[in-house]
Amino acid sequence: MRRDFDLVVTMLSELRDADAAALSQDELVNAVRDSIPDELTDATITHHLDILLDAGLIAPAAVNGEASAGWRLTWKGHDALEQEEEDEE
Repeated sequence: MRRDFDLVVTMLSELRDADAAALSQDELVNAVRDSIPDELTDATITHHLDILLDAGLIAPAAVNGEASAGWRLTWKGHDALEQEEEDEE
């Protein structure tokens, strides 16, 4: 499966812009689907979560007291988004 950079940026942005420090996987998936008009499969989203985790851009996080129930943006993830925004200017 190919990496979709627009999907990566959207996922990171949704985590950064959330009102909470972390989002459950369902919250993140729903936010991404609301932001991207294309039809995204669960497999595509899961694959991108895996590669974001591999790259150290996101990390598992407790949500509602459940360990590893969601995702949070890491320092490296914040840096990647800032770099993307600078590149767009």
